[in-house]
Amino acid sequence: YYAVRDLLTYYDAEQTAFSIINQYVRFVDEEPDKRKNDWKLNDRWAWFIGDNRQSLKLTTKPEPYTLDRTLRWVQRQVAPTLKMLKKIDKGNGTDYMKTIEQQAKLTEKHEMIIKQQTTTAKDLVES
Repeated sequence: YYAVRDLLTYYDAEQTAFSIINQYVRFVDEEPDKRKNDWKLNDRWAWFIGDNRQSLKLTTKPEPYTLDRTLRWVQRQVAPTLKMLKKIDKGNGTDYMKTIEQQAKLTEKHEMIIKQQTTTAKDLVES
């Protein structure tokens, strides 16, 4: 997201690439009497990366969970494969789908989401 936004804003692939590198890679000169975070940037690295180069993250903060987002993901990414497996099961007399469902293990997070999605507002107020 950030890299695409940077490219569309500045139209400068070199700036975007070096900003990403600068975010994740840093070469320093060891200074035994200091903490690693305080070590001076290596002069050759500083010359290579460029003066006052910004840093650019490749990741964003995860969005909070929503059932709608999960449903859209299942619809786009999972449903075609499930449909295919159902047709294979029907055509071959196999039970891949049944086996997959039986072997699926729900985590505590899954159980919490189930509880959240199936508890009525009335039950929440009365608790």
